[in-house]
Order: sequence, then C-alpha cells, then structure tokens
Amino acid sequence: MALWRAGRSKDHHLLIKLVPFLISCIACFTLNLPEPSISATIVKGLPSLSLAFFVAIQPHAAEAWTSYAKAIFQGLLLSAVGDACLVWPQLFFLGRAAFAMCHTSYILAFGLIPFRPFIFVMALGFVFVPYAYLVEPCLEGFSRWAETASKVPLSIMTWRALSHPGRRLRTSVGSLLFVASDLFFGIETFCSFLPHSRFLIMSTYYTAQGLFALTVASQRVSKKDS
Repeated sequence: MALWRAGRSKDHHLLIKLVPFLISCIACFTLNLPEPSISATIVKGLPSLSLAFFVAIQPHAAEAWTSYAKAIFQGLLLSAVGDACLVWPQLFFLGRAAFAMCHTSYILAFGLIPFRPFIFVMALGFVFVPYAYLVEPCLEGFSRWAETASKVPLSIMTWRALSHPGRRLRTSVGSLLFVASDLFFGIETFCSFLPHSRFLIMSTYYTAQGLFALTVASQRVSKKDS
C-alpha cells in the first residue's frame, strides 16, 4: 500500500510539472496564429521550452546533472530553435539544421552501445523508404540534397532510440513518432495538401518530445554521472 501511494504521489508530481507543457500544446493547437509572425514563433516554441524546463527541474538534477539529462535538455532547446525558424520561410534551412543538431544531441544521450546492426538497418528502412516514395519525388535541386541529408541524423537517432537498453519503450515510441512527424511535414511542405496536417505533424512531434523528456524523470543516477 505504501509503495502504491508513493507511486501515485510521484506520478502526481510529474503531472504537475508537465502542466506548462500541456497548456502550451493546447495554445499551439487552438490559437491558430498566422505565420510568419512573432506571436506564432513564441507559441510554437513554448512546448519544447516547457519540456526543457521540466528536464531541468527534476529532483535528481540538484544532485547529479547527468550527461543523459544534459543531452536531452540540449536537444529540446535546439528543437525550440528549429520550431521558431520554421515559422519564417527565409529561415527554413536553418530550422532544418537545428533539428539535425537536435537529433545529434539525442544520439549522444542514447549512446552507441549496444550496437545492434539489425536495428540499424530497420531504422534506415523506417526513415528512408517512406521518404523515397512519398517526399523525394517532389524535391529538386538543393532541397533534395538538404532533405535527404537531414534523414541521416534522424535515422541514427531512431536506431539508437530503438536500441536503448534502459528506457526502450519510451525512446522507441518517441523516435517512431518523430519519424512520422517528419514524414507528415515533408508531404505537407513539398508535395501536396495533407488533410489535418497541422494536427498530424505537431501531435506526433510534441508527443515524441514529451516521451524523451519523461525518460529523464525515470533515469538512474550513477556515480560517474554525478
């Protein structure tokens, strides 16, 4: 009974800390602000910034600001930069570069052990096959090269997330949602109108970010990270 109450108390505290993220997500979906605009830039980046704040205030943070937490935190900040840049057409490629750096931060968080080459091949398939059939034919010139290059860090991040031994469920689901969001974004941006595109892109994206942030709350602090 005591353990059950402690678990409920912990979940309640986590939910309270996630309130800013949930409110900012609701605002992003309901306000429907015109783009490009300063207000849309702020609102679109708030969910990722709220999750970065959530990661920073975890109870263990005062005792051990671990390398894992740092990398997830940096990834969330970089994704907020990407969110802000993508509101402005002239900053599109800068935004895509910010997301490539975001994925690199997550790769550093998840690590390269265990290697698991079969999962690597699967991750490449998850990312590149839908992209090749649904998005790549719509591209030409520099956009084709840039978008194809952006799939490399996304594929590696997915591979490492699916291979992560300690938090595999959350990282796996989060990475696959990231892939789905990126695919929806590519179809809507480069190919044709996608029904309910805003909801599909942002709901999968914010859920993925939320799952990654939650892994920090459940991490085990080791002496070498303290």
